[in-house]
Amino acid sequence: MKVIFLGTSSGMPTLRRNVSSIALVFISKNKLWLWDCGEGTQQQIQKTSLKLSKLEKVFISHLHGDHIFGLPGLLASRGLRYGKNQRKIQIFGPEGLDKYLRETLNITKTYIPYEIEVKIIPPNFSAGIIWEDKEHIVRCTEVDHNIKAYAYSVEEKMDRSHFSAEKALRLNISPGPVYRTLKEGKTVELPNGRIFQGKDFVSEIRKGRKIVFCGDTTYCENSVHLAKGADLLIHEATFSQQEEYLAKRNFHSTTTIAAKVAKQAQVKKLILTHISPRYSSNNKKSAINESGLFVEAQSIFPETILAEDFMEYEV
Repeated sequence: MKVIFLGTSSGMPTLRRNVSSIALVFISKNKLWLWDCGEGTQQQIQKTSLKLSKLEKVFISHLHGDHIFGLPGLLASRGLRYGKNQRKIQIFGPEGLDKYLRETLNITKTYIPYEIEVKIIPPNFSAGIIWEDKEHIVRCTEVDHNIKAYAYSVEEKMDRSHFSAEKALRLNISPGPVYRTLKEGKTVELPNGRIFQGKDFVSEIRKGRKIVFCGDTTYCENSVHLAKGADLLIHEATFSQQEEYLAKRNFHSTTTIAAKVAKQAQVKKLILTHISPRYSSNNKKSAINESGLFVEAQSIFPETILAEDFMEYEV
């Protein structure tokens, strides 16, 4: 799985950062999911190798405009570009998301030629599974913002191992059905009589991966519980710890709150996103800059990265 950051600013775009959207790419499955869809997301996608035709699901954290204003346009453009012969899109989010989409598309007389299924998270839902198939589970938990808001996790159901195709090629084993047999740990005999053991080409079993997307929120125990043991936690860090009063007033997190969640949840990696424009290099409203934000978080949780638009991270 690979995460691509399409928008990492909070509230409004800057010259370097668009508003919130994150892509999750399933590399071997040829499919794409989105977390939030701020204004301009479809333009950001056009600057990458991503294709809207591969989009399967969209998960909306909450209904503030910088997280959803790009959704109607993205859906419309997908229809114009690819027509009706494409996969259905499922859209998950809080109560009111269905009304927003329905009325926006109706008022603008926008026709969507493919199937859209909007799945509303019940208002009394606090935490649990909202979707699963034979390979993945998506969990959701309510977080603490000034409107109804959710964080999401994606977990692989099955443990996995790694097959070393490089080693097989070095031993002059040609790609084909024999690779599948070796991946299963079985013994194979080639036409020339050479015998190979599958266990020699497969790494030890590793636990299924887990990625957590935590959008707008103050510190809350639900975030810690959802993120427990994750390979990657993506957490908003709108404000510096030096301006904690702004975070409290606006129901957002500081860099140190995000780092605290990562540390308590014992995650492997933390990526900070949803950065206030006040910390951009050409803004003099704050004495701290983006480098300072990174230092604040890293002092608590060393395995921290500060996201940039178009940054990619493979899990």
